[in-house]
Amino acid sequence: MQRACQTDRAVRRNPPASPDARRPASAAWRLLILLLWVVGAHAAWAKDPGQTLSAGARQWVAEQRGVRAESVNIGEIDTRLKVPLCHDRKGWQYDFPSAQQQSVRARCAEPVAQFFLNVNVSGPRTAASAARTPNAQEARDSRPVVVLRQGLLRGTRLTAEHLELLQWPAGNVPLQSIDNMDNAINAELTRDVLAGKPIRSTDLRPALLVKRGQTVTLTIRQEGGFAVTAQLEALQDGRKDDSIRLKNPESGRILTGKVVGLNSVEGQ
Repeated sequence: MQRACQTDRAVRRNPPASPDARRPASAAWRLLILLLWVVGAHAAWAKDPGQTLSAGARQWVAEQRGVRAESVNIGEIDTRLKVPLCHDRKGWQYDFPSAQQQSVRARCAEPVAQFFLNVNVSGPRTAASAARTPNAQEARDSRPVVVLRQGLLRGTRLTAEHLELLQWPAGNVPLQSIDNMDNAINAELTRDVLAGKPIRSTDLRPALLVKRGQTVTLTIRQEGGFAVTAQLEALQDGRKDDSIRLKNPESGRILTGKVVGLNSVEGQ
C-alpha cells in the first residue's frame, strides 16, 4: 500500500508531456524551414541566368566601345523567353551581329542558346579608349591589318561585312597578321576571335563553300569578255580553289570546275 502511494506521488510530480507542450518545438522547426526556404529563394534570385547574361553583355559592350559600364543600357529580355544557365566553360560569348552595333548577340555552346539584346550607349569614352587614337608619328610607323568588326566564333565563314582594314602600330602587329581583306573573305575561323583584334593567317582556313548535292552556278568565261553560266549539281564538297566534279542534271554529263565562291564554280 505504501509503495503504491509513492508511485502515485511520482506520477503526479512528473506527468507525461502533453501535445500542447510539444507545440513550441514544432513551431520552431516550421520557422527554421521557412527561413531556409527564403534564403534559398534569395540565392536563386541573385543567380538569375537572365541577370548574368545581361551583366556580361553590359561589360562586354563597355569594353568594345571604350566606355564605362554605367553608360551602357541593355534592353530587357522578353519575359516569354527562358534564359538557361550556361554550363560552357567559356560562359556566354558576345558579338555585334551587325556593323551598326545597335544590338548584341549572346551565345552559349552548352546548352545551345542564343539571345539578341538591344544596346544603347551614352557618355564619354574612357581615357584608355582615347589613348588608342594614334598620333601623327604613330601613323607614319603603322602597318595595315585586317580586324573583325565584331567578335565571332570558331567556324564562322567571313564576308566583307565582318572585316575592317585598320592602321596598327608597326611594333605591336602580331606575327602572321594579314593585311589584305581578300585573304580573309570566304575563309573560316579556326578559333574564336574578338572584335578589333588583328586576324592572323593561322586563325583562318578555307571555308566549305560548296556542299555535295547542292545546286551551284558554273561560269565558263570566253574570249571577248563573254561568259556562259549553267546550274549544275555538285558531286563533291569543295573549299576555295578546290577542283570538284559537277553533273548536268539534264544531260548527265560530268564536268570539272574550280570553287571561287559560295556555291560558285568556274569552268576549267
